[in-house]
Amino acid sequence: MSDVDIRQTIRPQDSPRSTHALVEGVQIEPHGYSGLEGRPAGAVRRPLEPTFPGAFWLGEQSRPDQHAGFVADVVVPADGAYRLAVQASGAFRLRIDAETVVHGPLRYAPALPEYHEQPIDLPAGRHRLALHAQAELLTTRMSAAVPPFVWVRLTAEDGNEVPLSWRGRELEEYHATGLRVSPLLGWVEWQAVPFTGAWWDDDLHAGWSETRTIDLSVLGAQATCADIALPTWRSRTLTPQSTGVYRDTYVGYEFDDIGTQFLLADDDPDPLDDLDGRWFRYDLGRVRVGSVALKITSSARAEVTVGFAERLTPDGRPSPVVALSAGPTRMLQHFTVDAGETTIEPLQSLGGRYVEVRVRGGLDSDVAEARFVERDFLGAPTGRFESGDPLLDRIWMTGLDTLRATAEDSLIDSVRERGEWVGDVVSSALHLLSAGWGDVRLVRRALLHSAAGARDDGLVSGCGPGEVLYLGTYAAQWVTACINVARVEGDLAILRELEESARANVDALLACIDVDGDHHLPWSFVDWGYGVPQDQPNLAVLSHIHQAVRSWRRWLELLGKPEQASTYAADEDRLARVLARWMVDPANPYHSWTLGVHSGIVDPEGAAQHIQEHVSRAFPFDRTADRLRDPSQVRPGAATPYFTNYSFPILLDCGRGQEVADLWRAGWGWMLDRGATTWWEVFDERWSQCHYWGGAPTWQMSRWGLGLHLDVDEAGPVAELRVNDLGRDRVAGLAHLAGDRTAEVEWQKTAEDLIRYRVDLSDGARIRIGGEVRDLSRGGHEFELRRHDGGALYR
Repeated sequence: MSDVDIRQTIRPQDSPRSTHALVEGVQIEPHGYSGLEGRPAGAVRRPLEPTFPGAFWLGEQSRPDQHAGFVADVVVPADGAYRLAVQASGAFRLRIDAETVVHGPLRYAPALPEYHEQPIDLPAGRHRLALHAQAELLTTRMSAAVPPFVWVRLTAEDGNEVPLSWRGRELEEYHATGLRVSPLLGWVEWQAVPFTGAWWDDDLHAGWSETRTIDLSVLGAQATCADIALPTWRSRTLTPQSTGVYRDTYVGYEFDDIGTQFLLADDDPDPLDDLDGRWFRYDLGRVRVGSVALKITSSARAEVTVGFAERLTPDGRPSPVVALSAGPTRMLQHFTVDAGETTIEPLQSLGGRYVEVRVRGGLDSDVAEARFVERDFLGAPTGRFESGDPLLDRIWMTGLDTLRATAEDSLIDSVRERGEWVGDVVSSALHLLSAGWGDVRLVRRALLHSAAGARDDGLVSGCGPGEVLYLGTYAAQWVTACINVARVEGDLAILRELEESARANVDALLACIDVDGDHHLPWSFVDWGYGVPQDQPNLAVLSHIHQAVRSWRRWLELLGKPEQASTYAADEDRLARVLARWMVDPANPYHSWTLGVHSGIVDPEGAAQHIQEHVSRAFPFDRTADRLRDPSQVRPGAATPYFTNYSFPILLDCGRGQEVADLWRAGWGWMLDRGATTWWEVFDERWSQCHYWGGAPTWQMSRWGLGLHLDVDEAGPVAELRVNDLGRDRVAGLAHLAGDRTAEVEWQKTAEDLIRYRVDLSDGARIRIGGEVRDLSRGGHEFELRRHDGGALYR
C-alpha cells in the first residue's frame, strides 16, 4: 500500500481499542480525557502485516519507567553504503561503535506510525549497534501509551536487509521513581547506580538475554518513513555564569518532593556548616529544548542533579517548576557517578533557558565540561527582513528564535508540555515557517497527525499526537490550514491527500451547529480572556465554522469538483445568515469583529477602527489596563499576542501599517524591555515565556512589508504583490516562494504616494500585479507602485 493510500483513508472506520489491555496488565496512566481510549485506535485501515515487522523488547515483563539496552553485531565484508531505519515507543539513542548515530524520540500518531531513516557508511569489519530506550507506559502530551518496543532495520545498497540478532538487558542502574516531570510529561530520568564502563560492552556485564517480538496491532496502519528526519543535533559548549557551594535544607527520603528540595537548598551557606556540594549555573541565552552532556570529575562517588528552568526565581535562581503544568513539575534529572572522570549523556530532553548542575559528594567535584545538545530542527533562518528600525528588526528575529525554540520533531506550544496544538500550528507556525525557512513540512505533519486522531464522527483532533484533545474551533481552523499549506507549497497534493478526512471533519462540524446558531462542539477555544456570550450565539465560534465551510468549498473547487462544492452552499448560507443577523450590534466584542471579517460578513474598514481602539486600550499598550493573570480569567478588554495573528492582518489590509508598527513597538517592545528573548504566551511573564503564537509581527512584517502574498490556483503557485510600507521609507529582505524559489526584495519610497519596487527571483514565478498574472523570468524586475486606497498594490 502506498503512502498516499494509507493517508487517504484517515477517517472514522472502526471502534476504539483500549491500550490498557495491550501492555501486559500494566495500568496505563491517562491524563485528562484522552489518550488512545475513547477514539478510534487508528481511524485508518488495519494493517495486513505487522506495523513494524520484528519490533522487539526485553524478554521479561515490561514495567513503567524501565530502561533497556540492546546490542547487535554485524560484520561488513567491505566498505559500503547502507540505509538505517529506526523507531521506538519513546526516547531512544542508537550508537554504532560507541558513537551516537540517532537520538530520538521521533513522535507519531498511533494511527499513522512513522520511522526515521538515514544513509550511513560502514567500513569493512565488525560493528556493534547499541540501542538505549525507555518504556514509559504513559499517555503524555508527547506520546500515546503503546507497548514498549524498539525497531531497527539495516539495508544494504542492493536493497537486501541485513539480519540483526539482538540481545538485551534491563539497565538496572536506572531506578523507577514514580515521579513524573509533570502531569503532562514523562518520568524523571534517575540513574541511581554508577555505570561500570560502557553498558554495551560484553566483557563488563552479565544478564544479556534474547529479546521477544512485540505485538503492535494497537497501531493503526503500516509505518511510513517520516517526511522529516532526526538531524545531527547541534552541540555548544557551556560556560558557567556563576558557581558556588550549597547545603540542602529540605532533607527527605530519596524521592521525597525533589522539586521542593531543589528550590529550598541554600546556595550561599555558612562555610562552617556541613556543605553538601557545588553548583554551576548556565544561561542558554534563550529557551531551548535538549539535554546537557557533562564530564564530571570527583574524588568519591557523587550524585549529579541537572535542573532546567524557563525562568529565575525572584532572588535570581533557576526554578525547575513550570507554571500552568496541571500539577507539580520537576524539570530535573539525576545521575550517580563513581570517583574519577565520568561522561553523562542523558537519554531524555527537557526545555528551558537556564540550567543548574549540582554535584553532591565532595567539594572537590567539578564539571570539567558541559555541552548543550539542542533539538533544533530548523537551524538559522534563510528568510530576511530589514526595515531600518532596529527595534522592528529585533522583533522580527525574535519571532523566528521563538519558533526555533519550539520546533523539534513536532511543533510544540511550550516547554511545559511539548504538545502539538493545531490552533497554534496553523495560526502562527505555518506563516513563521514560510517567512523564515520556506519549509512547512512540520505543519503538514501536524495536520496529518490531527486527521489520524479523528473522533468517531470525523472531527479531527486539536492536540496530539500523544494525549488527544478535541476542540471545535481548532477542527475548523484545520480546514483553512490545509488550504494555506497548499498556498505556501504551491501544490494541491495535501488537498488530494486529506480530502476524505476534510469531508468527514466538515460534516461533523456542521452536525454540531443548530439552526439558530447554538452549538454543541467540544471545547471551542477562541482566545485567553474571551468571555462566552450569554444572550446571543457565540459569533466568534460560528465565524470559525463558517470560514471552514468556505474553505472546504474552495478546496473542492481547486480539485475540480464544483458540483460537490455546491452541495455545501446551503450550509454556508445558513451560517452566514445567523452571523449577519447578530453582527450588526456595535457592542459585539473584538473577537467577533475580527473573525467576522475573515468570514466575509463584516466590512473590514469598519472593523479596523474597532480593532485598533480595542488593542490600544489593552495592556501593555495601555500600561494602566488590567493584565490577564491566568487562563481562568475572563477579561473582555484584554489583547493577546495570539489573536493578533487574526486581527492585525485586517489593519494592514486597510492601510494602517504605521499604526500596526507602533503597536508592535509598544507591546512586543515591552516584552523585550522586560528581558524576553523568546515571546511569552500572553503579555504577562507569569505564563509560558516561550510560545511561538506570539510571533505574529514576524510573519506580518515579511508578508506585508516585502509584499508577496502566496496563493495557488488551478494553474499552480502564484504570488500576489501587495505592499504595506509599515510607515517606513525603505524595506529589504528575502521572501520564500513556492517550490524552493526565493525572492530578494528591496523597495524605496520615491514620493509621498510612490515606491520603486525591485524583486530578484531565483527562478521564474507567476506574480499577480493589480489583478493581472504575469510570468516573470529568473532575475531582477522593477516596478513603480502607486498608493492605492482600493487595496491592490501599495497601502
